[in-house]
Amino acid sequence: MISDDSVRIFFSMSNPQCYGVRAIVDEDATTVRITLHEGTLPDAPAECATVAANASLLLTTRNPIGTRSIVPGK
Repeated sequence: MISDDSVRIFFSMSNPQCYGVRAIVDEDATTVRITLHEGTLPDAPAECATVAANASLLLTTRNPIGTRSIVPGK
């Protein structure tokens, strides 16, 4: 956790020149679920090298995280 309502997640992704990642945060009283979706960027080159990259996202929750569990979504 970075603060009461934000968390930084770290993950691996494909070539960042060709692909982007967006996160969906679902919250309930006991859990914060984070689902990542990776897709081709609109202006990506026609051919992309197969590369793995380390990345992170800073995500903000609607409510304080508190004692809720942070888990991967589906």
